[in-house]
Amino acid sequence: MWRRHLLPAALALGAFACGPGSTDAPPQPDLTTVARVEVEVPTDSILVGDSLVASLRAVNAMGTVITAPTILWSSSDSSIGSVGARGVLRARNVGIVRLDVLAGGAIGTKVMRVVPRPMRVRLVAPDTAHIVDAVELVSMVETASGQPLPEVAPNFQVTNPSVVTIQPVAVGRARVMLHTPGTAELLAVIGRDTTRRTITVRLSVLRSLQVGIESRVVGLGDSLPLVIAALDTAGRAVSSLGSLVRVEPAGAMLVRNGHLIGAALGRVVVHARYDTLSASDTVTVQGPSEFPLEIVDGDGQNPVPLRVLLSMERVAQRWRRVIRSSPPGEFVSLATGECRNVVPVSQFVSGLRVLVRVDTLPSRIAGLGGPCVMRAGGLPLLGTLTLNIFTVSQLSDRKLDDLLQHEVGHVLGIGSLWGRGTLAGLVSGDNTSPDPIFVGPAALSAFGRLGRSGFFSGRRVPLEVRVLGHWRGDAFGGELMAPSLTPSAVQPTSAVTVAALRDLGWNVELEAYEEYGLPELVTPQVARGAPGSVASRTAGVAALALEGDVLYPQIELRRGGVKHRIDGSRWPLR
Repeated sequence: MWRRHLLPAALALGAFACGPGSTDAPPQPDLTTVARVEVEVPTDSILVGDSLVASLRAVNAMGTVITAPTILWSSSDSSIGSVGARGVLRARNVGIVRLDVLAGGAIGTKVMRVVPRPMRVRLVAPDTAHIVDAVELVSMVETASGQPLPEVAPNFQVTNPSVVTIQPVAVGRARVMLHTPGTAELLAVIGRDTTRRTITVRLSVLRSLQVGIESRVVGLGDSLPLVIAALDTAGRAVSSLGSLVRVEPAGAMLVRNGHLIGAALGRVVVHARYDTLSASDTVTVQGPSEFPLEIVDGDGQNPVPLRVLLSMERVAQRWRRVIRSSPPGEFVSLATGECRNVVPVSQFVSGLRVLVRVDTLPSRIAGLGGPCVMRAGGLPLLGTLTLNIFTVSQLSDRKLDDLLQHEVGHVLGIGSLWGRGTLAGLVSGDNTSPDPIFVGPAALSAFGRLGRSGFFSGRRVPLEVRVLGHWRGDAFGGELMAPSLTPSAVQPTSAVTVAALRDLGWNVELEAYEEYGLPELVTPQVARGAPGSVASRTAGVAALALEGDVLYPQIELRRGGVKHRIDGSRWPLR
C-alpha cells in the first residue's frame, strides 16, 4: 500500500527535475573500452633457457574484466627474453627484461628477471685458420645435467678485433671474419660467465704472386692503380692486405690507397712480398701531364676585373691537377649569342674553354655555369660562366676561388650532364624523388672511404632534392659541389667529386682530391634522405645559396664541325 502513495510523489519529483533550470544526468561510461591492462605471470623470475606463458587481464572503467579486441606482445630486449604472439616468454640470457602488451589501446607492462642456472658452454671453432678460410663459430649451451638449452644466446666477443671480428648469423652461431695474421680469443658471454677459445690466423700458403700496373708510363704527380694478385695452393684468390710493397729507388713513387703516385722522374721498380713469395714490375715516371683547360675573359665590352682574372688562373691550375687529359679537340665557330656567348668564337679547342663574364644577376644567384658546346663523344668542349657583380665584391679571394671553381665544375658536367641521355644511369631518382642519389661506381667507392659514411645504408651519395645539380647540402656541407657557399670555411674538392668526373667520362687523377670528411652533424635521418636545412647542418654560418646556378648544353658538334641545336634539359647523348 505504501508503494501506491509514493509513486505519485516520485513522478512529481521527476517532472520537477525536468523543468526549467534542470541539469542533464552524467553520461554513462563506455563499458566496452579497455581502461587498464595487467600482465599476469606465474613468477617474477625465470631461469635462462626456460619458458613461461604470460597472460593479460583487461578491465573497463568500472573495473569489470572484459575481452580485449587486439593483443600485441613485445619485449624490451629480445636478446634477454623474446616473447611470441601468444605471450610465450623464452629466457635467452641473464638480465632484466620488460614485457609489454598492447590490448584495445591500453598498455600493460611487467618486469621480469632472467637468472642464471648451472650450465656449461662449449665453443666450436678451429684452432688455426688462413685468411681466405670461411670460419664459423658455434656455441653449445647445456644444463649441468647435459640438457640442451637451444634458446640461450651467448653474447659473442673478441679480444683482438684487428685480427678477427664476429658477425652473428643465428642463435648461438656466428661468422668469424679473418683480417690479419695474429692470435685472438673468441668469447661467449652469458651473464657473468665467459667461455673462451683461442684462434690463430695465418697467411695462406701461396702458390703464385703477381704485381700488376695499369700502364708502363705515368706522369709526375699522377697515379696508377696497383694490383697485387695472389693465389693460394688451392687456387683461391687471396687478399693482398697482408703484402709488403716497396719501390726502388726509395721515394721515387708513393703508395696510397692501392695506387702508385709518381714522385720522381725515371724508371721505378715496384716490389711486393707476401709470405714467402715476392714479385715485381716496372713503370717509368715522366714529366707531368696537363689538361688543356682555358678559363678566359668572355666579355668583349666590360673586361673582367683583375682579381677575377687572377682567380681564374688559380682555378684552372686546380682543375688541371684533377683531369689528366681530354678527348681530341674540335674547331669551334660561334657567332655572338649563338651559344650564350657575348663574343664571337673561332678557334680550335683542344681541351675545354670556359668564357667568363661578370654581370648583374638576380640577388639570389651568385653565379651561373655550364657546358654550351659538346663533343660528339659526349664531353664538354666549350662552356660559359657568369658571376654576379654584387656577389664578387663581397667575397674574399679564397671564396671567390671556391665560387669560380664550383661553376667550372658545372661546366665539366657535374650536375649539368648526369642523369640525361646515356648518362641517365648515373642517377637514381628524378626531381620529384624524395631521395635521389648518384650511383656512379667510382663515386660510390670514394664515398665509402669518407668519414661517417657508415651512417648511409643503401642510399649513398645523395643529390640535392628537386634540383639534382649538386651533392645534397645536408650530407656534403662544406664540400666544393654542395649547393651553398660557406663564407668562413675553405670548401675542399672531395674524392667523391673527383671520382664523379671519371664516371662522367673524364680521364682523371683519382688521387688529386683534398681531404674532406662528412659533417659531424650528419645524422642517420639525413643519411636516409630526410630533408633539412643546409644552414642548420653546416657550422652555423649563413650560407650563400648556389641552387639554380646550373646551365645546360645547347650545341653538339658532329663530324665535320656540323652544329646540331639541342635542348640541354633533355640532351640525348650520342
